[in-house]
Amino acid sequence: MKKIFILCLSLFVLFGCVPTKQIDLGKQVTLSFFYIKTCSECKAFKKDVIPLLEETFKEDIQIQQYDLDEEATVAKYDEIIDSLHEFDEEFYGNGPFIVLEDYFAVLGYTPGDEDYLIDDIQKAIQGEELSYELEGLRFMFEEAL
Repeated sequence: MKKIFILCLSLFVLFGCVPTKQIDLGKQVTLSFFYIKTCSECKAFKKDVIPLLEETFKEDIQIQQYDLDEEATVAKYDEIIDSLHEFDEEFYGNGPFIVLEDYFAVLGYTPGDEDYLIDDIQKAIQGEELSYELEGLRFMFEEAL
């Protein structure tokens, strides 16, 4: 029994403590996160993904958070929506809405999307084609086309 416990503990220490890969973007970018307080996807993104993005990109990423239920958020949100190529108005006001300013916006979050988001942030900065995994609800900024 003791051997099994030590084996499990060793495996946890070996594989459970993998450090986050750090990525240097070479410039500072702004990610705007629009959320609704009662939205479970928004809560998951805020709890799990924002710390991961901060750990991955360090000082290269500035994350701004906006509550879609607050009146003060509407002007910023509308400014972004108006800058997006072919944004579907059917999705207006839905969250989470994740915006890499001047590049792209993604509506919604499913656990596992964070890996694609990290790759897409890096690819957008480098001028590369973005992944197909998030393209269903991804909207590009007009100037990024």
